[in-house]
Amino acid sequence: MLGELRDLERRKIFSKASRWLLLGVVSSTDLTDEISDIVTKRRGFELALASRDVKPADYLRYIEYEGRLEKLRKARAGRIQVTTKKTLSDHSIAAHVTHLHRLSTRRFPSSIPLWNAFLAHSLTQSSPLLISRTLSSAIAMHPTHVAYWLMASRWESDGDEKGMGGGNEEAARRLCMRALRFLKGKEEEEGQIWKEWIRVECGFAERVRARWAVLGIGKGKGGAEEVTRVGEKSMDVDGKDDEENAEVELPAFDEDDEEAKVKREVERQAMSGQEAIIDGAIVRVVIDNALASFKHSLNSYNLLLSILRPLASPLRTSLLTHVYTSLHAHFPSSSPSYASALHILATRSLYDLPFSTKHPKRPTEEQVAAGEVLVEGEKLVDAVGECVEVYWKACKGRKGKGKSKEKASVKVWEGFCEWLEGMAEQTDEENLNLFLTANLTTALSLAPPSPFLSLLHLRHLLRTSAAHSTILSHASTCTTLFGRASPATASKPEITLETAEQIWVARLETVVSLSPSTDEIESTFIAALKALPFSGRLWDVQASWIEQQKEQEQILEWYQQAVLRVLLADAKPPVNFESRFQDEVLEPRELVPRRYLAYVSEHLDGAELEERVRVLLKEAPTLSLEFLVFVLEVVSEGMGFESSSGGKGKKEQRFRETVWERVVAHRAAGSEEWVAYAEELLKSGKVTESADVVRRADRILKGAEKDLFERRWREVCDRD
Repeated sequence: MLGELRDLERRKIFSKASRWLLLGVVSSTDLTDEISDIVTKRRGFELALASRDVKPADYLRYIEYEGRLEKLRKARAGRIQVTTKKTLSDHSIAAHVTHLHRLSTRRFPSSIPLWNAFLAHSLTQSSPLLISRTLSSAIAMHPTHVAYWLMASRWESDGDEKGMGGGNEEAARRLCMRALRFLKGKEEEEGQIWKEWIRVECGFAERVRARWAVLGIGKGKGGAEEVTRVGEKSMDVDGKDDEENAEVELPAFDEDDEEAKVKREVERQAMSGQEAIIDGAIVRVVIDNALASFKHSLNSYNLLLSILRPLASPLRTSLLTHVYTSLHAHFPSSSPSYASALHILATRSLYDLPFSTKHPKRPTEEQVAAGEVLVEGEKLVDAVGECVEVYWKACKGRKGKGKSKEKASVKVWEGFCEWLEGMAEQTDEENLNLFLTANLTTALSLAPPSPFLSLLHLRHLLRTSAAHSTILSHASTCTTLFGRASPATASKPEITLETAEQIWVARLETVVSLSPSTDEIESTFIAALKALPFSGRLWDVQASWIEQQKEQEQILEWYQQAVLRVLLADAKPPVNFESRFQDEVLEPRELVPRRYLAYVSEHLDGAELEERVRVLLKEAPTLSLEFLVFVLEVVSEGMGFESSSGGKGKKEQRFRETVWERVVAHRAAGSEEWVAYAEELLKSGKVTESADVVRRADRILKGAEKDLFERRWREVCDRD
């Protein structure tokens, strides 16, 4: 460090500020000893690194300081006219930073931030060897960190912005193969490596193609032949090889006729191999291996399509065709995932565009946006027509020799109709919309019955403004066919409780919005709740309709009856029932009492509210603890309770105590409820009653709950 500082002072980059005084840059009061300041700072950082409790952040702070120091040195050195050769200080700080990075990663080899900082520093240095060694060390310490494998592969295949590295596809290929071994079983990380490997092989094929174009080799080109074997390092298109990695060439020698014949045959065979490389043979092998590693799952095909569709290569179309051929072969009509595979094959013309060098490349994120239709105009119309034709061919089935016609599965019809509906909603072109709507109408009329298609048909009737009678009739048919849970049969699919709930909710919402008859609406609600009394969604729909259509007395009467109904055993949802509606709806025995209490608190004054709640608590002994706590929230200060004598507060407090007694008597009540009850009594001045609650809690609570109550109660007493 001493020689470095002397060199910096000699070159007047950092000094004792005498030079800056002469130039008038600083005054004597602002004078600072820069060299001494650097020594002091470094000593402080070194002491921190030598301590026992050193942390990765200590290394990063030291490295950050040295980075700022190097930036300042370069800025000052640039303003000074230098005619001599480079000296020690020109590279000493950067070397010191590299040394600090090595020390930090040796001391904390498991720290990802330290390795990231080391790699970022290596890329700023003009040293391919440093970058390669750092990447190797990072991968050795973190073999399951996919980012390091990807960085190493790109360094070997493409290099960096400065032109260092790159051109070594064989090394990148080996890295990808090794990474797949370490990351086996991690689907997301494996997908990233396969994507990188495909990119490397496509890049290699394009380099060979570009070289052939420059040298005039290939179909219709003529000119001298040049052979590049797969294992060799690629040269740039301009023929310049990396000087650091140039291989020694063998001396030339004269050949006889036999030797020349053998050489020509070898080169011809190698040339045919290169033609296969240019046509994407290696990439297809990688794709086949990727599919095999994922056991030809549908997700693996979707992954490859997301990689290949935005691929900026003339190989795009041929590689996509290869994937589609494999998809068709591995998903026959008897496969459970055939409908999903058919959808990919049928709609491919909407998402696949041939690569064109005449137009600027689209940003990758735009090309792989999920569900984005890439064609437009007349091409969109043609593509939609192709999709419809493929789907109709699959839905109508195929007839073999001496065999009966094979019927398409319900899943195929569902996929077809869902796609038609989605496309009709997306398109703004009138004629195309009419074409899609007509095909959807025909498909729905021919498709076998299923809950999904019934709901889709109902949406289609509503969207096309069909007659109300037709819509209501279809909704009624839906609940007749699929309104109750049932096992699968030869003519009907399995109906789950969740599916039946969706069917009934759709019918209720349709009847409420379209039916002019109140009697019909009420009878539909009765039928729905008879079929699924445990559906909170059905009770919620009915409560909303009752509050909108009925008078106050009728609403209160309905709520009183509904509260008693939902407390029955059949209103408790089965263990395996999980509603598919996204908005969370409470169970009926929790939902209806809450809505009832919310309604009376909004429309009735304090005395009537108190009476209604008292009756509710008396008639419904099995209310949940959560609901009782909700009652306390509603019956809070400011609700307007007043006695006949005009007093305010005492009656409300007595009523709250009644509710609290119901709360602590609940079998689910714990230390939290007892502490809250005793604390409220204490704050209201009822010390004796509060002490009585504490004694009762001490007698009733057991084990950990008792210990928790005592600790919480001590905290309350200390606070007060």
